[in-house]
Amino acid sequence: MKKSIFSSNTERLSLLFFLLLSFGFNVAAQNKNTNQKAQVFHIRNYFTEAYLVKGNSEKLVLIETGVPVAGYQDSLVNSIKKMGFKPENITLAIVTHGHGDHAGNARFLQQTFKIKIAGSKADLDKFTSGKTELAKSEDVSIWGTRLRPYTDLNYQPFTPDVIVENTVDLTKYGVNGKIIPIKGGHTPGDLLVLIDENLFVGDAFLGTFKAQGGGLAPDNHHVREHFFHEDKQLADQNLKVIEKIALQNNVKTIYPTHNGPVTTSELTKYIREEPLLRLLSKQENDLLSDVVKGKQDLANQLLSAGFVLQSVDQNDYNKKEFIENYITQPKNKIESLAAEDFRIVYSNENTAVLTYIETIKIQGKEAVNLSIIETYSKENNNWKLVYKKGIN
Repeated sequence: MKKSIFSSNTERLSLLFFLLLSFGFNVAAQNKNTNQKAQVFHIRNYFTEAYLVKGNSEKLVLIETGVPVAGYQDSLVNSIKKMGFKPENITLAIVTHGHGDHAGNARFLQQTFKIKIAGSKADLDKFTSGKTELAKSEDVSIWGTRLRPYTDLNYQPFTPDVIVENTVDLTKYGVNGKIIPIKGGHTPGDLLVLIDENLFVGDAFLGTFKAQGGGLAPDNHHVREHFFHEDKQLADQNLKVIEKIALQNNVKTIYPTHNGPVTTSELTKYIREEPLLRLLSKQENDLLSDVVKGKQDLANQLLSAGFVLQSVDQNDYNKKEFIENYITQPKNKIESLAAEDFRIVYSNENTAVLTYIETIKIQGKEAVNLSIIETYSKENNNWKLVYKKGIN
């Protein structure tokens, strides 16, 4: 039996819920454009999300079934009823892959409302065992490391009524669309769902989030990697597959299961900027590591001659002052620094502006989380950090 400091799934999920979304649940119609046949309703309960899609008839399609945590089933049903629909009219619930926050209540929907469930054959072992098997996944970021203990959820085993191996036409289920299996990167059984001009992508990637009310909430403007994947290289390749499908089908809105939706143009922007994002992220982490160790080589290499650091106490340091105060003769000993959630706000051939969250612990003081804005400039084919500002 797996050891845990948490006495129940509810307690285990509470931390993750706190991190990813503000408390309560929110139900919203994401698309009310009368020119489109399908209406998409976004259900946010606990830390997980689901989408209810209505076509031209009373038939409904549900995408994702939510987490296996006490109270979620009632909140899901109540959310559907609050929107004026009946769970009995859901003709198909599609599980995009075999993790517990997506497949957690598939068996409940089968048993209670006789709803047919669709899932990939490639994740059949997960479905029939009821195990997320997160040990098979590789952490992509520090968030993966932090959240892993709270997301490896077991759920009630089930067998999908529709076992997806090839493209499945959704017309008979009441919507104009199809289920598209792809070579799994997040899990072997990743599924995409294309309905009219809407594309649902499960955990192929995430929308980004921002600090809010002591926790984190979606900002609905950017694309970022998921926290962990079973095949990270394939997951990266799948971004271009998803972009191609979106462009071929005039998709304007893409719905990741967490922190969505995003636009197709935002996905294109992320794919274009991802190599630069990785490079600058590595540079920053290497620089921070050297600062912690009291080394100045990378500071000399990566900081521009006109570098300015505006610290959280509003003091400005030029490159020479930064090296003296933070590295060679530090006035304050920095015990640890960590950068995470990098995102590029703007970039062109020679300039990039990015933001991220930085945690700084100074000796004798509590750790402080800062929102960082950095500006980089390309000098002699090398990216130099020219400006850095921290906001508490």
